Amino acid sequence: MIHGIGIYMIDVARFKAAARRRGERFYKRLFTEGELSYCLKQRRPEVHLSARFAAKVSLFKAFGRAFAYTDVEVLREESGAPVLKVPGLDKTYRFNISISHTDELSIAETVVERL
Repeated sequence: MIHGIGIYMIDVARFKAAARRRGERFYKRLFTEGELSYCLKQRRPEVHLSARFAAKVSLFKAFGRAFAYTDVEVLREESGAPVLKVPGLDKTYRFNISISHTDELSIAETVVERL
């Protein structure tokens, strides 16, 4: 049964500007060490970070409530498909997530199913 659906889109330049204004503290508040390690190695880290931010917000919208940003981690399967990891959350939920980005926009959609 579908519990909720959430979608979020963010302007990459706006995200990058916010990160520049707030500095390292901004990243530490929003992302896990694993996410930062992966994204900061990419050619355009702001694109990958903004996509993960969009994924987290889309999950919050699908659930109808927020979690701490660092309590949600966006990982990649071997195939490259995104996966949401939310430790401590009841195992009766399944997440289906899609993330996409261009140089200008990042978007994510999450469907939360209750098993």
